[in-house]
Amino acid sequence: MGAWWVWDARLTSELILLFLYLGFIALHASIDDPRRADRASALLAIIGSVNVLSSIFRAMVEYLHQGASVKFTGTSMHVAMQQGMYTMMLAVWLYAIAVSLLRVRCIILERECKASGI
Repeated sequence: MGAWWVWDARLTSELILLFLYLGFIALHASIDDPRRADRASALLAIIGSVNVLSSIFRAMVEYLHQGASVKFTGTSMHVAMQQGMYTMMLAVWLYAIAVSLLRVRCIILERECKASGI
């Protein structure tokens, strides 16, 4: 207690993920050719996604935490809380998908404008 950093596996994994994210941004900005930058950044993103999956699996271990409230076999939550949770999960997923598709559309339009010289 009282330490500014604890070498907990989850905290260290999140720190590594932060460095991978900053490296992703720096790598993409440092390469001039967009196709090469996308490929190199995609490789780093795949490496980062492996770290994200390991963090999720590590968090699923019930080490010093309460048991899961939502399971495949049943749940210990009230029905009203379940409905709110599932509604918000659906809303967040739909929002994330919509924003991602809009961003991809903007990137495609920017590249088409640069290619046509507009």
